[in-house]
Amino acid sequence: MAYRLGVDVGGTFTDLFLVNDSDGGAQFRVKTPSTPADPSEGVLSGVGRICDEAGIEVSELRNILHGTTVATNAVLESKGARVGLITTTGFKQILHLARSQTPGPLAGWIIMIKPDPPASLADTREAVARMDARGGTVIPVDEAQVEEIVRDLVDSGVESLTVGLVNSYVNPAHEEQIGAIVERLYPGFPVTLSAHVLPEFREYERTLTACMNSYVRPRVASYVSHLQSELKGIGAKAEVNLLRSDAGLMTIAEATRNPIYGILSGPSGGVAGALYVARKAGFENILTFDMGGTSTDVALCQNGEPTIGRETSIGHFRIKVPSVNVHTVGAGGGSIAHVPELTKALRVGPQSAGADPGPAAYGKSGTDPTVTDANVVLGHLPPRLLGGEMELDTAAARTAVQQVADAMGLGSVEEAAEGILAIVNENMAGALRLVSVQRGHDPREF
Repeated sequence: MAYRLGVDVGGTFTDLFLVNDSDGGAQFRVKTPSTPADPSEGVLSGVGRICDEAGIEVSELRNILHGTTVATNAVLESKGARVGLITTTGFKQILHLARSQTPGPLAGWIIMIKPDPPASLADTREAVARMDARGGTVIPVDEAQVEEIVRDLVDSGVESLTVGLVNSYVNPAHEEQIGAIVERLYPGFPVTLSAHVLPEFREYERTLTACMNSYVRPRVASYVSHLQSELKGIGAKAEVNLLRSDAGLMTIAEATRNPIYGILSGPSGGVAGALYVARKAGFENILTFDMGGTSTDVALCQNGEPTIGRETSIGHFRIKVPSVNVHTVGAGGGSIAHVPELTKALRVGPQSAGADPGPAAYGKSGTDPTVTDANVVLGHLPPRLLGGEMELDTAAARTAVQQVADAMGLGSVEEAAEGILAIVNENMAGALRLVSVQRGHDPREF
């Protein structure tokens, strides 16, 4: 038997899909609550359940394909590694100068709160080495000086290193020489060479992308190695492949080395899946809509292919990695409705109740009113989910939504629930408008 298993870890639920390629394509699905503290727990629980449902052993899985938001969350939650940066003499401020652009109107530079770059100035060192624009050596690498700054950075407590030298995209020899010095001094220490991650000109973008790779690298490496180990512990023989941001696949080794390529792993899987089904049904041009517990992802696909962008925005930064052109809004089943005291105007999201505690209706001691609670109040959801396994607490949902009704002076809890859904629906329609009409595409053709 040839079984393929797809696993998608979202902010609220972990979804698993099992296909038997040699038995007429028999399919099995399982949904389990995500475990934010350790996402692998939700994955392992789901793997055991779906194998039991299919009546197979875990060892019979041939492929395990995994979409994950570990790298994305590390950036959004500012919980990445402490990064040390080695750059060319005179370029110490490269991440701080950036592109000298400020958001907003003319006074944007006054009110802008500049985000901290992934490598601080205190953890940046200048190496004595220089390439010219044609890749010729102007100043050779001073190995003794590089050894000194590497030891200084590692001894200070940095968790990963980035080497970003001027003109290394033409000739990476100096970066590779410094990388070899790091490996000789500290075998196995995570080091990212900018010329290997993004061999393109524009020093800022290349250095930022490499630093972001170093920023998420220890966390992703820890997660994937732990997951692979735990899967082998329950009998799995298949290697895990992670979904890339461009909807391709990469091995565990590549994901550990260059996790930045999977920064939009989860959303790209939704687009790839929707496009596969659409092509089977004879539709080449589609708008995809993927609503989860935390966010909603939308994308436009033409001629049977996803639109692949050369750069993507994560938090406050634009990094250059190939990725499916997905637009994300903070509108999901767990999005929290709130009424600011100042305006008394109902808002929904982007804050989410997530998986823990989740919406009030889940009965996990959550009290904030969410989109799911509004759907429960209006009868859009049945009293039980997941095939009867998960019972919804209707009374708790009504109590939560009543907070919105009271804050706005509405006559009924149903009216408040209708308002919550009207706003979140408009947020999601706005996302579809942005990827279609505002980019010159007529949605009637999709």
